[in-house]
Amino acid sequence: MIKYLAKAPQLISTYKNKFKFPPRFKGTIIEKWADYWKNLFVDYRQMVQDLRTDIQDDPKRALKWTAGIVTIYYLYKNNPTEMDFKDHLKRINNEAVMISEDCLNPKSVKHLGYLGSCYNQGIIHYTNLGLLSIMYTSELNDSCDLYKAQCSYLKPSYFTFPSRVIDIGIMGKWWNLYIKTHNYDVNI
Repeated sequence: MIKYLAKAPQLISTYKNKFKFPPRFKGTIIEKWADYWKNLFVDYRQMVQDLRTDIQDDPKRALKWTAGIVTIYYLYKNNPTEMDFKDHLKRINNEAVMISEDCLNPKSVKHLGYLGSCYNQGIIHYTNLGLLSIMYTSELNDSCDLYKAQCSYLKPSYFTFPSRVIDIGIMGKWWNLYIKTHNYDVNI
């Protein structure tokens, strides 16, 4: 592809010399539109040529940038959603019901019970940050119309937010839910 772009200036100059607007199109929007696309192509061609020389000058730096961009794209595409969290939670709950209470891990059962009560109260929330997602709790339901929910002085501060985070989802997995329920069937 870069070989074709290297030949592009010669092709454009030959087409530019061959193709002339009729006198009736001089100064019209059609000529301006054609000039816009021609200049846009020239700019992008120059950008690709500069990129090629930068890659040849410092291949390690180019590799680092490429790895960083690929990593960011991978994290963005595999960012879990709230539906993934609910699905995993329901699956673990369904599997835990089938196991005897003597075999269940008490920490896992306690965590699953807490998440279930949070969903029942409507205080669990989801935020997508692009590369990762966060599940957190609030003190009151969104539909609650008490004075405590309306007063700005009684709302939680930003410093308490880390203590309200339930789970962080990255790379297609909700990690806290995975860690706390991984061995739900092993009583420790």
